[in-house]
Amino acid sequence: MKLKQYIENLQKLAKENPESLDMDVVYAADDEGNGYQKVVYAPTLGNLNGDFSGEFYSVESLREDGEEEEDYPINAVCIN
Repeated sequence: MKLKQYIENLQKLAKENPESLDMDVVYAADDEGNGYQKVVYAPTLGNLNGDFSGEFYSVESLREDGEEEEDYPINAVCIN
């Protein structure tokens, strides 16, 4: 899912259910509902290296390490 679609889904949810704006945000551990956790971090831009089992490098950590964006292009938003 792209960030634009995710935001549109959130906006629709909030419009149709305004009370949801004061609810906790959680995420599922997997698609079978084998566990849930609260979302505790703000979204972070970064580089997802490889497929979804790869490493995620935040923009902040890449800058701190002096890495070049050509080597680690910003290609993902981590939501937790």
